[in-house]
Amino acid sequence: MRSFAIGLFASAMAFCAICLIFLTLTAVKAKITQPRPQTFQADVGIKDGSVIFWKDGVLVKPISKHTGSDITHAAIVLGGYVYEAVPPCVRKVTLEQYVKEMNAKAKKPAMQRRGFTWTVVQPKKSYTTVEDSKMREYAEAQLGRPYMLRGWWKGHEVRGIFCSQYVSNTLERGGRIKSGSIHESPGSLFNKIKDLYQ
Repeated sequence: MRSFAIGLFASAMAFCAICLIFLTLTAVKAKITQPRPQTFQADVGIKDGSVIFWKDGVLVKPISKHTGSDITHAAIVLGGYVYEAVPPCVRKVTLEQYVKEMNAKAKKPAMQRRGFTWTVVQPKKSYTTVEDSKMREYAEAQLGRPYMLRGWWKGHEVRGIFCSQYVSNTLERGGRIKSGSIHESPGSLFNKIKDLYQ
């Protein structure tokens, strides 16, 4: 009887050890497979005219409904700064600061649940000094302009501007694409430049 009890106790201990190992491995696996934000150094030579795209996130459903794409935002890199149209108005922030903001955003549980990711695409051929100057001139002139989607809904230019309208208008000054302006969604902009960018 005693040997039976000892055997039973040993079996129980072995089972507990196996469960503990399993739980530990499961936790490690879960940690490894957690979505990780894209990271890159802000000083590795991101070319002027590079475009930052967001995919999914909290606004993916309404944006996808109206655009047919899960690409939800666009911003442009010029001279080490990121220019973007976001509420309440068009802004300019250093690339280094923008990377920090995006990495923090990607770590938020709400963003992870919605599969938020972001990426940078760069022009295959660098813009010339003249092209770059024209893009910067336009981008700078829009700083402080209100963020509005009203132009998209109404079908004509309004006082405000939205993200992909701003980026496509800026890129048009570089001479390589024709902007869709108020009809340019983040998804249509991505499709427009994908053969020119990498």
